[in-house]
Amino acid sequence: MDLDELKDYTNQKNAYMIHSGITVLTVAPDRVTAQAVIGPSSLNAGGGLHGGVYFTLADAASGVLCRADGRKYVTECADIRFLKGVSEGVITANAVLIRRGRRSCVVQVNITDEGGSLLALFTANFACIGDNYHK
Repeated sequence: MDLDELKDYTNQKNAYMIHSGITVLTVAPDRVTAQAVIGPSSLNAGGGLHGGVYFTLADAASGVLCRADGRKYVTECADIRFLKGVSEGVITANAVLIRRGRRSCVVQVNITDEGGSLLALFTANFACIGDNYHK
């Protein structure tokens, strides 16, 4: 599938992303942009965006970026640094390819708010588990 088909397939078929309010906006061979809309169910008990939403958004954008080469991947390990909280609006993940190898892929993601403030940094390694990612 080409990159537009990958974006559309992910947005339409990934039930957890849909449930989490995440949408992939752009897909290129070396970068992906995705967004999450903050709603009442995304907030923690303190009224801020739950850390799991940041992580899910970053992991989703990273996974799509890895799969841009047409292969299947799973998250092997990931690290996130929370820098600033938000409680409303839209957050954006900008995933950038750091390295693509035969068996793994490394991605870094910056998550920002609507004003461009950096909210979190995410880095992940993905393991390639198959040669063909398809419907």
